[in-house]
Amino acid sequence: MTPPARASLALPNPLRTLAVLGLLAAWAGRAGAQTVPALPFTGGAAAFRVRATVVKDFTGTVAAARAQYTGTDLPSVQGFVEFQVAEMRTGVGLRDRHTRTAMAADSFPLIRFDLAGVEPARQSGDTVPAVFRGRLTIRGVTREVRAPGAIVLGHGGLEVTATFSIDMRDYGITPPVRMLGALRVAPDIEVKVHLVFGEAAAPD
Repeated sequence: MTPPARASLALPNPLRTLAVLGLLAAWAGRAGAQTVPALPFTGGAAAFRVRATVVKDFTGTVAAARAQYTGTDLPSVQGFVEFQVAEMRTGVGLRDRHTRTAMAADSFPLIRFDLAGVEPARQSGDTVPAVFRGRLTIRGVTREVRAPGAIVLGHGGLEVTATFSIDMRDYGITPPVRMLGALRVAPDIEVKVHLVFGEAAAPD
């Protein structure tokens, strides 16, 4: 699927790539090699937290629509993750409709993250802390993102987690002044992404 002329948040397209390099870093740390196995995308989601200055903050989620990666060694791995704006949910129907309108969901239906690189730290057990570098596209605007997170390795798969913040104004989104009456929304949003490839990693 060809990515749209740069898409939208949930933050965030966030991360097929994100998982890719995460996967590479994890296996490189474990086996001392620069290779990784090919694993299918199992599922995942992004959670986002929005600050409100009049009423309490609210959170939402959006399932990952697609994620994948190609390549078996760190230098050559590429990937992406996509989220559908129309699937963003905050628990309040009216607020969801305002969100879709603010993000111009009809014109820019996807949020996309493209991974550009990973900066792994020392592995601890089955967990590899890492910083994921990539490009996040929301509402047709693309920005560079650095997201600290981790790769957790299981027997038959891996999990990737990452957290980052964005300013919706950087993506051409005007923070709603009124939503559900007196709600005033701050421009910064915290995003947490969780992706699974292959089988879920075993719990600690």
